[in-house]
Amino acid sequence: MRKVWLVGLLVPLVSGAADLPVTYVAGKLIELNDNGAWSWFMDERAIVDDGKLIVGSVRAVGDYRNDRDADWGNVEVSVYGLASGAAQHTVLHRHLQQDDHASPAFLALPDGRYLAMYTQHGVERSIYYRFSEPHNALRWGPEATFDTPGSAAQPLRGNNVTYSNLFRLSSGRIVNFFRGVGLEPNYMYSDDTGRTWTYGGRVAHGTRGGYSPYLKYAFDGVGTIHFVMTENHPRNYDNSLYHAFIRDGGIYLSDGTRRATLSETTETDVNAWDLTRVFQGDPDNVAWMCDLELDPAQRPYVVFSVQKDGRGLPRGQGGFDHRFDYARWDGSRWRVHEIAYAGTRLYAGEDDYTGLAALDPNNPDVVYISTDAEPVTGKPLVSAADGQRHHELFRGTTGDGGATWKWEPITANSDLDNLRPVVPRWKDRRTALVWMRGSYKNNHGEWTTTVVATILNTSEGVGP
Repeated sequence: MRKVWLVGLLVPLVSGAADLPVTYVAGKLIELNDNGAWSWFMDERAIVDDGKLIVGSVRAVGDYRNDRDADWGNVEVSVYGLASGAAQHTVLHRHLQQDDHASPAFLALPDGRYLAMYTQHGVERSIYYRFSEPHNALRWGPEATFDTPGSAAQPLRGNNVTYSNLFRLSSGRIVNFFRGVGLEPNYMYSDDTGRTWTYGGRVAHGTRGGYSPYLKYAFDGVGTIHFVMTENHPRNYDNSLYHAFIRDGGIYLSDGTRRATLSETTETDVNAWDLTRVFQGDPDNVAWMCDLELDPAQRPYVVFSVQKDGRGLPRGQGGFDHRFDYARWDGSRWRVHEIAYAGTRLYAGEDDYTGLAALDPNNPDVVYISTDAEPVTGKPLVSAADGQRHHELFRGTTGDGGATWKWEPITANSDLDNLRPVVPRWKDRRTALVWMRGSYKNNHGEWTTTVVATILNTSEGVGP
């Protein structure tokens, strides 16, 4: 295999992608829903449980202002039988909001039911939730809401909610981390399997007077919840990336040093920059996380995007050179590597939006990326199908902790974009890869993407 130098490292070049058939997909392409999208800051929006792949998304019906259409902004659930091969979907909430932030997070409960939680995007302080029938993610009980508190120091919209992240601790407590008071990370909890909820407090501050910090979470399955955090939205700030974890009411740095008590009010004394810095941002390196997981030793690893070409440019004029970086805590420090070209922005105005990346939750040596550039060279991916540049999916593998990577195409020569991959946790030799396939123009309802998946036998590779 031919090799090239990237960021001072010898890495394998993608092999054979240009020679693959038109509209190539590794494995069988499974359509879960004919229309749907999701934002990536709510987990788990895709789960595998009881022989089923369950995925949440939001439906668009053309112009995002067309709110008279009966299916405008439907919050939907797609269910795929891994044995039967049958895909079905149902509606959790009709006509909620045509915005990808309204997609639901799911939690599998010990009695076989599922908890779904979803919100509008910064419109109100209500968090919606429903429980399914046992072992049936297509039939759901009545909808309930939890109204989160506000802060008098914030304008009305600054207390509204979005992004649900559900975890069930070994104690039985269910915790939901969400964006709320002050446009910052907050949490709520339930000690009666979700029947009633209590507001917990605010987790940490981002920059004051800005927009919002962003977080991704990872859970050890017992009682520790890790998170990575930015200071703000990357359109407003040259973000760095920080890590900490929550355990027994405390917030701890990466090395286990206790930094603070988890807030039980609408205030907190913890700032993003008080945590362990994973990556130092600057005007030429603006970070935004994509995914966070824990390795078998319960050490975190993260994949994130870095915008390289925004220095001094007004909004809308940058975003044509992104990279994917991979960072892994080795027990004493974060080891960070640039691993691939992430290509160009998805649309003007949100110059930091990439096709995103997903980690394999069972294998820290595997990552899936969406890019419209060859991962190693940065050369534009021009499809043989239509002569246009498209985002394609690649699987990357490393054998040296992330320093060098081999890339295999999952899609190639497409006539549309392949975006926002998700890899749900699944105790199986196979990997379920879920993504959006089509055209995505903005997160406020202008998308024509299908929700698709493929089941990869990754123990044997993914190539043809």
